[in-house]
Amino acid sequence: MNERTRRSLGLGLVTAAIGVLLVAGLGSALSSAGAASPNTARGGSGADGHALPTPIQHVFLIMMENEQTGIIYDNETYETELANTYGWGGDGNNPDGVGYYAVCHPSAPNYLALTSGLPLQCGSDNFNTYSVNNLGNLLDTAGDSWVAWEESASVPCQEYNSANGLYVVRHNPFPYYSDLGGDTPGSACETHVLPIANLTADYPYSQTPPDFTYIAPNVLDDGHSSSALTGDNWLSTFVPKLIAQPWFSSSVIFITYDEAYLPNGDENFTGYGGLEGGPVYTVAISPYTLGVGALTYNASHYDELSTFEWLLGLPGTGTGNDSTVAFPAMVPLFNDELFSPGLDLRYTDLIGADLSARPLEGDQLQYANLAHTDLAYADLRGADLAYADLAGADLKDADLQGADLAYANLTGADLQGATLQGAQLSYADLAGALLTGLGPFLGEETDFNHADLFGAQLLGAICGSPNDLSAVGADVLAENVPAACTPPL
Repeated sequence: MNERTRRSLGLGLVTAAIGVLLVAGLGSALSSAGAASPNTARGGSGADGHALPTPIQHVFLIMMENEQTGIIYDNETYETELANTYGWGGDGNNPDGVGYYAVCHPSAPNYLALTSGLPLQCGSDNFNTYSVNNLGNLLDTAGDSWVAWEESASVPCQEYNSANGLYVVRHNPFPYYSDLGGDTPGSACETHVLPIANLTADYPYSQTPPDFTYIAPNVLDDGHSSSALTGDNWLSTFVPKLIAQPWFSSSVIFITYDEAYLPNGDENFTGYGGLEGGPVYTVAISPYTLGVGALTYNASHYDELSTFEWLLGLPGTGTGNDSTVAFPAMVPLFNDELFSPGLDLRYTDLIGADLSARPLEGDQLQYANLAHTDLAYADLRGADLAYADLAGADLKDADLQGADLAYANLTGADLQGATLQGAQLSYADLAGALLTGLGPFLGEETDFNHADLFGAQLLGAICGSPNDLSAVGADVLAENVPAACTPPL
């Protein structure tokens, strides 16, 4: 993408166009244009024929109830085995407090947070309706297939508790969203949110699941009105049947508790970043999470929604905490097999995510939102990052040899020690980027050898002193190059 005919457009017009995208928001700009929607740009094929951005084609969420992590991990046999086998959210009892946290209390607001990214009705389990963007609407807008199974419910999209108390609407977030149409015949909620008498006996195991499956056990099976042991026993009968299916090879099954209670029955208000729902157990079960271990940073229901959106190739809700720098997708739960060379991640939103040292060689990341993403030491050789948003990204020591960064937004990015030999950076915005070498080792320089920097914007770029840059054979007709960057730029 370095042909001189394209450059005749002029840097001013390009900068203005990029500014419009940044102000409007990349997700909203793409969703308003059918030809450039995330749904048409993803790689792989989901259950409904739509492309998904990773080899994972089926995402499950099983919701459990009212236990803090320490009650489950190291106490309940099956869930402890799952945590020790796959990737999970940390035990919440480490000295540094690292763990996975609920948003607030009681139940309903956590279910809503997991599907909207918003702290709706904290302090209340009442049934209300909200006109806010949500996971169901995102799935419908993208044309993705999804289903919510509600054990012991009587009718689709049931908006009231069952007479026997086994089904409660507060464990079913989808009727709360007015844009899904409630229980009106033919509505999105009525079509997708279905009753099932007995999950273990009646679940259609042999059928290939949709892109997203939500599973709400009844109040006995989820441990709410029984015990942690009962919930663990139920999971040990249900989950192995899912794992045994052929389609599990391209699936991930999340098991997540809604909120944390102390052993004495009081609500646990431990949290971080304004969250007060307490540490809760969550685990991601997949061939792609096998042997990963626990997260090494705090995460929450918001991060899990961000993870769903990433895996399903969806934009963030745009109204909540999901897909934000503060609550990124939980990428470290997944092993490197998920990041094969040549992966199609166009338009993917992984803002603020940890992709450090990942093998992203030759990946298609055009228009991806990677702002403030950790890409230190990542292998991005030959990757196509044209028009990608990499503002504030950590690219220290990243290998970007031959990568296409034309028109990419690299404002404030850290490129210390990065290798950009032969990279295409024409008209890229490097304003305020940190370009100086790391030191103290002479070899740790930012390498622009043979890179194309024609028309690149370097206003305010930091080259530092000493200037550990190399640009042998580079095309460096860049714009607004600070004096500290010359020579060699």
